[in-house]
Amino acid sequence: MKAVTGRNIRIFVAASAAALSLCAAAAVRYEAKLDGTAPKLWSVQDSKVQCDLIYDIPEYGTVTFRTYSGRSPKTSVSVHPRLGISENSQMRFIAARPEWQSGGEEVLLGQVKLYSGFDAWAGPTVAWKILNALGQGRQIFMPYTNATIASGQNIIPSISPLGFKKPFSNYVSCQQRLLKVSWNDVAMLPVVFKFQSAELTGRSKERLDSQLEYLKEDKAVSKITIRAFAYDMTSKDDNITLAAKRADTLKQAYQKAGFKDDMIEVVQFNSLSLPVYAEGEPADESPQARNGLVTLDRESAKVNRDLEVAVPDVGADSGEKP
Repeated sequence: MKAVTGRNIRIFVAASAAALSLCAAAAVRYEAKLDGTAPKLWSVQDSKVQCDLIYDIPEYGTVTFRTYSGRSPKTSVSVHPRLGISENSQMRFIAARPEWQSGGEEVLLGQVKLYSGFDAWAGPTVAWKILNALGQGRQIFMPYTNATIASGQNIIPSISPLGFKKPFSNYVSCQQRLLKVSWNDVAMLPVVFKFQSAELTGRSKERLDSQLEYLKEDKAVSKITIRAFAYDMTSKDDNITLAAKRADTLKQAYQKAGFKDDMIEVVQFNSLSLPVYAEGEPADESPQARNGLVTLDRESAKVNRDLEVAVPDVGADSGEKP
């Protein structure tokens, strides 16, 4: 759809080739007043695993920009009407000059399908287009139809740029503090020990530290299982002894992090899994001969599934750059 220049967003909505063919006068608009309360509608909620930038649309609901932790942090935007979405429709995200400024073009940033019983949701491309437009002082309109709630009228919630910059700066700062790992990165942690030693290699120590930092934020973890191996000694007895020391090194790290003994299980080194050594055979120096594995289990009822959903780029193939 081409960008439209015009007197205001209602004319744009009325003239759209989409399903919104009703006149501009027949619209239910939700927007902030031009007074000191508008900047207070923005808020930020932050943690090491999730950053939320929230805008409260008066009498309508909220819009949440969310970024999750992980090796490649991803951002989404969701719209939460208090009365919900009661029928299938389509929501468009439009950037326009705010009402206190004249002129300027109105640009379609993206559009998503709406489904009854579900909130509107868009992926990283649309989310950052909206954030960039707000940073440029533009107002965001999100028109859609809902005959159940507003028969014969368009619903047009809007996001005001008033008070946006400071909360957005805090939101970006939160993103910089996010963990670089997610549950999928730490649920199964392979580690490697130094040759004939119970000390972890530098790289494995970094990976263990990352997992321990994540565990401080995930209260659903209920069990830690440790398996440590040693094939780099020249006798079975020495391998068993070293494997036990390696397992104890890992166990102490979790105990130091605050986990109780009843949450930590060490799977003992099984002599049946040991290779048969010929007398005088040289020790195996490969990483596989000196590895370990830590697996985590969680209590399902406490898991925050929102942190593990994929973030598809919904809406990325629609709209025009502002």
